[in-house]
Amino acid sequence: MNNSLVSIVMCTYNGSRFVAEQIDSICRQTHTNLQIIIVDDASADTTYEIVKQYAAKDERISPYRNENNLGFNLNFNKACQLAKGDFIAIADQDDIWEPSKVETLLAKINEDPEILLVHCISARFEKFGEFHLKSHKLVNYSAGKDVRNFFLSNFISGHNMLIRRSLLEKSFPFPPNVYYDWWLAAVACCHGRIEPVSQILVWHRMHDSNVTGAAKPKLHLYKQVMAILPQLMTIKEMGQAEKDFAGQLLQYYSVFPAKRFSWSLFLFLFKHAKIIFAQKKRAFPWFSYFKHSWKAAKASTFA
Repeated sequence: MNNSLVSIVMCTYNGSRFVAEQIDSICRQTHTNLQIIIVDDASADTTYEIVKQYAAKDERISPYRNENNLGFNLNFNKACQLAKGDFIAIADQDDIWEPSKVETLLAKINEDPEILLVHCISARFEKFGEFHLKSHKLVNYSAGKDVRNFFLSNFISGHNMLIRRSLLEKSFPFPPNVYYDWWLAAVACCHGRIEPVSQILVWHRMHDSNVTGAAKPKLHLYKQVMAILPQLMTIKEMGQAEKDFAGQLLQYYSVFPAKRFSWSLFLFLFKHAKIIFAQKKRAFPWFSYFKHSWKAAKASTFA
């Protein structure tokens, strides 16, 4: 049995409604050698008081509180720097974990030292027990090391991840304009590889104020590409061929918003659809690739 220290990093902000359920599920993990770091970002509710109550009962929990609100990315960056474990798992404040989550992901990542990041499946819910499961059949859960899979979008959420400390060290500092989980996935591809665990190990709560879902701001796809792709290209270990591919995408997307639709972009996306839309799994893949290429070549498409 692997008894490595796993640091669980949770950032909280005004999460008093659900944070207790999440801490309970983390404390019940079958892998017990845990450092549980909880950094509260100056909540205005009772979140930090709840965290302190749990810390008083479980010495594995280390609570911290920011005097001023840093925002999610900066707070997460601070929380990760407190991690001491050889492996790091990321927790949202409002989810519920299966008891075997850490143990299962730890077993997978230890199969090969080249694996830097493993991820599981999360099922969304508004009311526990009534889960959204249909969409999981339409996702090709990522395995491998092709960073181009992440040039248009990220499909590996932080709350699904377990990473090696070496990946975290290679990823610092997190760029301010890139979601941390997107950045971690891209860096992992450039230094090692990613492997999936095709099990639901996280129950991901959807509500009106969580980061994934209703509270996430809408952004046109072309604006997201133009903002994030140049940041990904700064990864030193990215191969020249991948950087050239990214440069082509940026050139095609630079015609927006002057153009409403780009035929040249559409043809490029469709030609490379197996790479760019690698996460899409459909009964008729080329029909799906055509649809997604068409949609992504429009200026009006939201990310």
